Amino acid sequence: MKNTLETVKGLIGGVTAVLVSALGLLVVAQAVFGEGASINVISNLQGIINGFVGEGASLAGVITLLLVVALLQTEGKK
Repeated sequence: MKNTLETVKGLIGGVTAVLVSALGLLVVAQAVFGEGASINVISNLQGIINGFVGEGASLAGVITLLLVVALLQTEGKK
């Protein structure tokens, strides 16, 4: 059972690392190609962050954002 949990934990950590890396690559691609990029990653990220801390946001949204950032930093240190 412990081995299975470690395998699942490693798989989730690997998928998270790949997704965060892909997100960084897409942001750089948009910075290089500007409006010619097929998707607007930076605007989408701004929309997500505004949902947490923008107009009408609550303290729960800010706490959730802090928890997500902390989890991503923890995965990055491993």
